[in-house]
Amino acid sequence: MEKNSIPELSLGDFKDELIAHLMQELCTPLTNIKTALKLLESPVLKQPQRQRYLGLIRGECDRQNSLINGATRLLALDRSPDRAGVVPIQLSQIIPGIASIYQPLAAEKGVRLGYTVPDNLPPVICVETWLRQIAIDLLHNGIKYTADGGQVFVQASVQGDYVQLEFRDTGIGIAPTEITKIFDRFYRVRNLPDERNNGAGLGLTIVQNILRRCGGSISVVSKVGVGSKFRVLLPTRGEGRGDSE
Repeated sequence: MEKNSIPELSLGDFKDELIAHLMQELCTPLTNIKTALKLLESPVLKQPQRQRYLGLIRGECDRQNSLINGATRLLALDRSPDRAGVVPIQLSQIIPGIASIYQPLAAEKGVRLGYTVPDNLPPVICVETWLRQIAIDLLHNGIKYTADGGQVFVQASVQGDYVQLEFRDTGIGIAPTEITKIFDRFYRVRNLPDERNNGAGLGLTIVQNILRRCGGSISVVSKVGVGSKFRVLLPTRGEGRGDSE
């Protein structure tokens, strides 16, 4: 097992870099779509090939959509006033509802989804929409990278002045060479099936930036073929330390 605490990202200086990277990232799906459309014009194209190229176009369109939506979310976060709307929130009023939304997706994949969030936990200090986004992104990742028969579980517990939310899965895991990069903007884990690798590579970047804004932090423990544990620390007081246990 390997544990990695993720350093903070600056929110003030990255806007131009983000837009430049976005333009570069959008070029690849556009090129692939253009190539597939050209190939579809062939009069001798067989049906299996046609379906393959149409699938490629659908996947690249999804990838473009993810890139644009992810960048929009990051820029919106950058425009948000520091700690605006930060209020005490009971996790027991948030996590069960989000888990119920993802239950059908998990069931469709044959993944068992569960959670333990005690009612007597102290409230955490965060913006509710940010907290929901953290849970949505980490739950979605856990289900996405876990195969039929696997399990995704969310557990909350007190850790000093923080509440820890652990998102645990029995998925494909993350290689040691990848684990230091997964919070980088636009980074996608390599050597994945196409259907699992058409995201924007921005979800974990957004989670990290949200946590920085509310005084929390995130760390990950993972092993290839065994699964991953993403541990989120959320402050229970007005000023969080922003460090990882």
